Order: sequence, then C-alpha cells, then structure tokens
Amino acid sequence: MRRILLKDASAGMSLAADAINAQQMLLLKKGTALTEKSLQMLKSWGVETVCIAQSETEDIETVSPADNSAAIQEELLSQFADTVENPIMAEICRVAADIVHERTHSA
Repeated sequence: MRRILLKDASAGMSLAADAINAQQMLLLKKGTALTEKSLQMLKSWGVETVCIAQSETEDIETVSPADNSAAIQEELLSQFADTVENPIMAEICRVAADIVHERTHSA
C-alpha cells in the first residue's frame, strides 16, 4: 500500500483503504478500482490523497508524507491564492495546512 496524491492516481488503480472526505464520509470502499468518474468525484469532494494497493512484485518507490508536504502546501496556496491577502482567509489556509500535515503524518 502507498499513499499518493489524487492528481497522481489513474483509472485502473485499486484502493488499499477506504476513501473518505474531510468530514469522514465514506466515498469509496477499499478494493474499489478507480475510474475517471470516481477520480472526478473524489476531486470534487476535496480528497487530496488516496491509498493505492500495490502487488508485492511492484518496484515502485513509496512517497513518504514528508515528501508530499511541499506539494500539499503548494496546492493549498494555489486554492487560497485569490484570498490569502485577507487575514481571515490566510488563517484558514494555515489551519488547513496544519490539518493536512497532521493527517498525512499520522497515516
């Protein structure tokens, strides 16, 4: 199993863990094969990472949460780019980054 950014996932990959959104709502069950439609649905629900199953024979480098931190931070900043000048929105962005960091490092 490896956790990857949703933007790096592709149709045909299988989930190694349930896909849930920020509100802990089950979106797709473990073992589900991803499709273009399910990838769009996950994106629309704000899912940023998924756990993908890999066979024991696969020789794929696993991306550690620390490696994802910069990409996640960059994505958050791009999402808040138009509003980060507002102190309230800047704080929301900071809190969101903290939450994502905590979740990716506890997985």
